[in-house]
Amino acid sequence: MGGAVKKPAGSGMGKRGVKGGPAVPSPIAEQWAYLRFLGFGAWWAWIWLCYNSTEIMRMFPTGDQTPFVLQMYLLSTAGIACSMFAAAAMWRQVTSLLERRAFVIVGACMASLFTVLLGYSVIMGGGPFFVIAALLTGVGTSVLCLKAGCIYGSISLGDSLTAGGISLLLAAFLYYVGVGIPPELRLLFIAALPIVSALLLTMGDADPFPSAAPTEGELMARRSPERHMYRKLVAASALVAFTAGVGKGITSMIGDADVFARSGTLIVFCVGLLAIAIVAVVNHGDTVRGARRVYSGLIVLGIAMMLLSCFGFDVAFLSVGKECLWMVFSCFMAYMAFRYDFSAVRVFGIGQGVYFVASLAGWAVGGFLQPYYVDGIVRMGVGMALAFLVVLVLVYVFPENDLKRIMARSVDSEAAARARSADACAACRACTAAPTAANGSVAGGASVSGASGAAPRKETKASVEGGDAAAGGAATWGAHWPLSQDAEGAPLVAAHDGGDASSLCDPSNPVYGLSARELEILDLFAQGRSANWIAEHLTISKNTVRTHLRAIYSKLDVHSRQELLDFLAGNRSE
Repeated sequence: MGGAVKKPAGSGMGKRGVKGGPAVPSPIAEQWAYLRFLGFGAWWAWIWLCYNSTEIMRMFPTGDQTPFVLQMYLLSTAGIACSMFAAAAMWRQVTSLLERRAFVIVGACMASLFTVLLGYSVIMGGGPFFVIAALLTGVGTSVLCLKAGCIYGSISLGDSLTAGGISLLLAAFLYYVGVGIPPELRLLFIAALPIVSALLLTMGDADPFPSAAPTEGELMARRSPERHMYRKLVAASALVAFTAGVGKGITSMIGDADVFARSGTLIVFCVGLLAIAIVAVVNHGDTVRGARRVYSGLIVLGIAMMLLSCFGFDVAFLSVGKECLWMVFSCFMAYMAFRYDFSAVRVFGIGQGVYFVASLAGWAVGGFLQPYYVDGIVRMGVGMALAFLVVLVLVYVFPENDLKRIMARSVDSEAAARARSADACAACRACTAAPTAANGSVAGGASVSGASGAAPRKETKASVEGGDAAAGGAATWGAHWPLSQDAEGAPLVAAHDGGDASSLCDPSNPVYGLSARELEILDLFAQGRSANWIAEHLTISKNTVRTHLRAIYSKLDVHSRQELLDFLAGNRSE
């Protein structure tokens, strides 16, 4: 190894590196990183066209269209909920399957096929055929929901809310396209949306350096505060889904198909306007403060709508707040998976499963109340009861401060981790310090004397971003991995020829040219953190982190995480 020649920086990273290495995203994915997040919007458009319009039931008799929409929703939602709970129970296997593009596309094709069959079920006599087709549309689209959860669980809260808001806008656009094209093409357009969603969700990976899959010990501990906050979040989303479901259940049984379709179109328009406002608020100033404002504002809007329904306001418009809150709650769940390294499949599976069950229950209750809703007293009682439930969410179940606590707890835990890292670093230096001889040689045989032909000792040049000093990167690295250091704790440089072989497996060796920031990022990445997690942790952009990671791979001449870990363990083969 002493005479081995290291490849120059910039070499060794082809399209895929070596077999098993991280795949480089396609040019489209690199230039349009948000495209894969918009797959959620295509799935959303499918939901709206199926449940907020009667387009999929166009072949049914006019008087039966809205009741069949209700029945389809109940059956399809039951299929989604059951699939979600099953995925949460088998999260390891499902996580592995979702990484396969073919699996996601097959699920989308299933949803598309049974969407078409559902539209033609009246010709085939309905009955059991209608039931089976409706259930399997839910099972197929549940794959898209889980895949979206994994993707949204890999980015920070601000990016997640922004992508969610843009997805709502795309869903609104696709909805209006679906109701505006010739009638004979609408069913095929609706059926194509799950496939479009799958293709977007499975396009080139935007993060070529994902974290390792979480182990069981890294998941939510039974008594952890994070799990308690997650339970409150799920309960809040369920109550909101139930209240809006009651409104949709009532209106789906009232009026003809044209009235139902017009109200659905207006609901989508209002949701699109709110999506623009959400993106603007989240991206104006502090992300956490913006997220809190969005959440509390939507809750207050929902309460106002429910109180207005007591005086004749169409209760169907509760779906405006419900759709936006669904997006916000989904992003909060994904953020918890991102921040605490939880399984996104497990978090999304349980959370969305409970959400859909609550919405299903709301539609069923609304359908039951519909015959009595024409009575003014009943209407006022229903409006007051629903408003009370949402007030309960805002005041007790998941108040605005709970979101602040999630952020504060993560900041506090990271501060404690940094303190522990500093203590470990000090202990590491104390244990590995070696006396320097008067003639410039170091214990272990590595010489730092310029006359001996070895490279002179020098400090690694800092790449200062966000105020980090050069010593910070080396200190962070030393907390987790052994460094070759002198008595003052500074990293040593081994000779290229005849030096200590182990020092060539030390990434802090200046021969590799890693900056202090690259050492800091390498430390976090070697622990299994994703590029997105590192970006939020260090308060730098994701693209900056990925640039550093590519430079690290190139400078160390490795092509995968396993090669990197082998290098750090001193098992590198030259």
